[in-house]
Amino acid sequence: MKNLFFLFIFLPAFYISQISFSEKDIDLGTIAEASEIKGDVVLTNISAKKIFLMRADADRGVKIFTSKKTLLPNDTCLLVISFIPENNGKFKKKINLIATDKETPYEINLSGNITRVKANDKMACVYFGKRRTNPIAVKEEPILVPETTNKRDNSNKLPGSSGTPSSSITSNSQPTIHPVTEEIKNDFSELRYKPNNILFLVDISSSMRDSLKLPLMKIALHKLINAVREIDTITFVTYATKVKIIDEAVSGADKKTLHSLVDSLRAKGMTAGKTAILFSQQLAQKHFIQNGNNQIIIATDGEFKFEQEDFATWKKRQANKKIILSTVAFGEEKTAIRNLKEIAYKGEGSFIQMTQKNGSEEKLLDEIKLRSRKQ
Repeated sequence: MKNLFFLFIFLPAFYISQISFSEKDIDLGTIAEASEIKGDVVLTNISAKKIFLMRADADRGVKIFTSKKTLLPNDTCLLVISFIPENNGKFKKKINLIATDKETPYEINLSGNITRVKANDKMACVYFGKRRTNPIAVKEEPILVPETTNKRDNSNKLPGSSGTPSSSITSNSQPTIHPVTEEIKNDFSELRYKPNNILFLVDISSSMRDSLKLPLMKIALHKLINAVREIDTITFVTYATKVKIIDEAVSGADKKTLHSLVDSLRAKGMTAGKTAILFSQQLAQKHFIQNGNNQIIIATDGEFKFEQEDFATWKKRQANKKIILSTVAFGEEKTAIRNLKEIAYKGEGSFIQMTQKNGSEEKLLDEIKLRSRKQ
C-alpha cells in the first residue's frame, strides 16, 4: 500500500509540463496566395532545469525548424512549422514535439485555409542559412528529426545566417557605434543604469507575416522583458494600415502582462510608417523620464520614407523632451536597410540588423543597456 501511495503522490508530478507555448493551436486564417506555409511558436522553459528538444514527429512533407535545441531555465526558442501546400482549401497539420521534461509529447496544430497555391514563388518565406541535404551530427545537443522519407531537407535544424549580423554602425553618415562589454552584459542594476522609458513601435504589416521576421522580434522582446526592472516602463505601439496603442507605460515589474502583449502581436494590413513615428514621439514624451533613457525602437522590414519635412517636424517637437530613435531591420533588402540606417542616424539612435544568427535575441537588451548606462 505504501508503494501505491508513493506512486500516486509523485508520479503525476513527472508529467507536469515544464515548457510554456505562446500557442499550441496556430490558426493562420485565410491565406490568399502562397507557395510555402509557415507558422511559428515561441517556447519558454519555465522550470529550473535544462530541457532538451529531442524530436518532432509530423505528417509527411512537414518540416520543423528550431532556433536552439537546449533550453536553459527561463530561456526561450522559436519553433517554426513549414510545409508546401499541394491543394487549395483548408489544411490542418499535427506535430508531436518530444522533449526531456516529460514522457508524453506536446501536441501542436497548424491550420488555415489557402485560396490559391502559388506554383513557383521565388519570394517565398525567408529561410536563414544554407539548405543541407543530410542531417548534421551534433555532439552536445540532440537534433529534431521528423520521421519521413521525403527527400526535402528534414534536418529540422535552423542554421544561423551565413552573413555577419550588423550592429550599430558608425561613419559620418551612420548611427553611432557603442561597444558592448562583458560588464554591461552581465549587470542591469539601478546603481549602474538609469530608468528607461521605452516605446516599441512594431511593424505588423502583411510583409512581416510569412517569414521569421516577427517571431524573431518576439524572442528578442521576451529576452528584454525578463531583464527590465520596476523603474523601467515599456509601451507597445503597432502599425500596419492603422497605428494602434497596445498598452502604454507598463512597469517592468509586470512581466506577465508584458509577455502576454508580445505574444498577442499578429501581422496584417499595409504599412503606415512615418505617421507611426511622429505619433509615437508624442506618446513617448507623455511618459518622459527626467534624467532617464527615453527611446523609441522601431522594428520593421519596410521601405517607407521618412522625408526631410518629417524630420523637421520630429526635431521641432523634441524641445526639452528629447527622444532617441533607433531602428531594427529584418532581412537583406538594401533599400530598406539604407533607409532605416538614415532614420537611426537622424534620430541619434542605433541601427540594428536582426538575423537568426545566435546572439540576435540579445541585441535589444544590449541597446537599452548602452543607452541607459550612467556615466
